[in-house]
Amino acid sequence: MSASTSPPPRFKPNRALIKVSGAGLGSDNPLDPDSIEFILERVRVALDMGIEVALVIGGGNILRGAEQKILDRTAGDMAGMMATVVNGIVLKDGLQESGTSVLLQSALPVERVAEPVNVDRAESYLEDGGVVIFAGGTGNPYFTTDSAAALRAGEIGADLILKGTDVAGVYSRDPARGEARFLSEVTYREITEGELGVIDLTAANICRKTGIPMIVYDLFKKGNTRAALNGEEIGTYVYSEAK
Repeated sequence: MSASTSPPPRFKPNRALIKVSGAGLGSDNPLDPDSIEFILERVRVALDMGIEVALVIGGGNILRGAEQKILDRTAGDMAGMMATVVNGIVLKDGLQESGTSVLLQSALPVERVAEPVNVDRAESYLEDGGVVIFAGGTGNPYFTTDSAAALRAGEIGADLILKGTDVAGVYSRDPARGEARFLSEVTYREITEGELGVIDLTAANICRKTGIPMIVYDLFKKGNTRAALNGEEIGTYVYSEAK
């Protein structure tokens, strides 16, 4: 598979949205201190580069709503969104301890711990050098945090989405199922038509419409986040085809 159009050049963004999976905060220990600190350090790297930073956090370290067996899908998704709020509180506390100003907003109403999503307030916070954490997914069941990341990136006018994973980027097929070719660039259309699975189809379609590029990369390799934000060829660059 090859991109149908030449990709635009990579660049250093002014405003980036970083999507972090809940698993990045821990696995055996759902809230692993070392893992959390590693994520926080990646945020500080972006801030040190002069980049405005927003985060969307998953909740899979605590509960994956679509995969649990006790609740029905709607209730499971609501519980999963609550898990993202827990993670948002953890990241907010860690960043504030290091002196970073943080605004936690949630699409799921939890006013005691997070403000409702307010795009104008979020943008103002980013412009003032603070970090905005979006929790609670989209606030609705049946949508993933990938969709939430695509939605929030469009709302705040992000230049770039970084999707941190534990693999190098996007492959032509699941490497666990046989030989697969690494793709350094791919369009959102190719992701949807090829069902590559790196992001869900709703998220891909939102990004395709907004035109915001995404870098899918190994978040856990030291130096990758700085390189990706600096416009270097790290991970897979996902972009909208020319209209």
